[in-house]
Amino acid sequence: MDFLKRCNGSTLCYFTKRCQRACFSALAYKGLLPESMMDLAYGSTSHTVRRIAPQIPSRRSCTTTLIQEQPKSKRELPQFVQQHLDRLQLEVTGALAGTANDVISFGVHRPAGAVETPSNKISFELQEMAKYYFSQGGKLYRPTVALLMAASCSHDRMLETVSENQYKIAVVSEMIHTASLVHDDVIDESDTRRNRPTVNALWGNKMAVLVGDYILAKATQLLCSIGNAQVVSIMAQIIEDLVKGEFMQMGVRDSSSEARFLHYMQKTYKKTASLFANSCKSVAVLAGCNENIQRTAFEYGKNLGMAFQLIDDLLDFVAQSATLGKPAGADLKLGLATAPVLFAAREYPELDRLILRRFSESNDVQKAWDFVLNSDGLRQTRQLARQHCEEAARLIAFLPNSAHFGEHLTDLAMSQLDREH
Repeated sequence: MDFLKRCNGSTLCYFTKRCQRACFSALAYKGLLPESMMDLAYGSTSHTVRRIAPQIPSRRSCTTTLIQEQPKSKRELPQFVQQHLDRLQLEVTGALAGTANDVISFGVHRPAGAVETPSNKISFELQEMAKYYFSQGGKLYRPTVALLMAASCSHDRMLETVSENQYKIAVVSEMIHTASLVHDDVIDESDTRRNRPTVNALWGNKMAVLVGDYILAKATQLLCSIGNAQVVSIMAQIIEDLVKGEFMQMGVRDSSSEARFLHYMQKTYKKTASLFANSCKSVAVLAGCNENIQRTAFEYGKNLGMAFQLIDDLLDFVAQSATLGKPAGADLKLGLATAPVLFAAREYPELDRLILRRFSESNDVQKAWDFVLNSDGLRQTRQLARQHCEEAARLIAFLPNSAHFGEHLTDLAMSQLDREH
């Protein structure tokens, strides 16, 4: 029984824990294991994660799902918010086709009798490729956050509307997000997104980079049409953070677990949470709010964005590919150590070597996958996400119009914990 020997003075080795959990799993499967000992069978994530089979998961049996609480009735969005979202996708397409102020231009059509020149032919091709992403029907989550925050920052408690400039922030937030997806797919060499081929898979990497740049250029034109220098500066910070976050993701080389986790959290803010935070701050500025309210709006968006990405990283391990719209375990295959992996490494120091070489050797991805699912990493990731959700919800009370729209912002924050994709 050499495999039962301790690897060091404090922790049992990985194979020992596998054997232990396999034995207790068999007892649990037969109904012979008391509820109080279920953690010995499935690990301390058993309260939040259900495994399909009662044995140590293999690559084929890793289709784990989050155990959901009793489903809550979904609160309908305010009518004026839904109306803005209904027209947003068409108006984004119009913005891509027309000038910065031509947000009400529907669709992209070649003018009747237009003379085709090399210049406008390229323009039409770029527009069609840009439209490809927007036609896939995303969740429009970022615009929803911006519109609800705009309403919550209104000083007119009886007015259920947002200004045209605040609406433009919602449109720009979705355009920046989509451009970042196009660029991410090139960097990650992704072939699918939302269960459809990516732009780079259809038209190649060079064209995809140009499409992403084109969307950003149109977003910038629309942003400048607001005519508020402070807002332009705030929203420009998002693009700077996206670039810096990508560099951070590619360049992590920290050897200590604490430094790696700090690096991960900073990268997560720049790549994901900055867009939420700065969009919320922008609509607060446009509402004429003071600096304290602007900071509150920023912090709400930041915490919401951090929770959003933490749940995304958790779902990479527990959701099925068809639900995610991309292959499960994609982050590990890209060499990325996300929160579940970093938490698991505290339990299994053997993971450190795999993280430092970015899971590049044969079977590294499989080993890391098993380490995570047999650790407390998923539960700790979910708990950290919960802390950010609760902090976001706490901040809502400080917004001027929270009595009317605070419940919707609270729903957006806490619903992160129930997401399946």
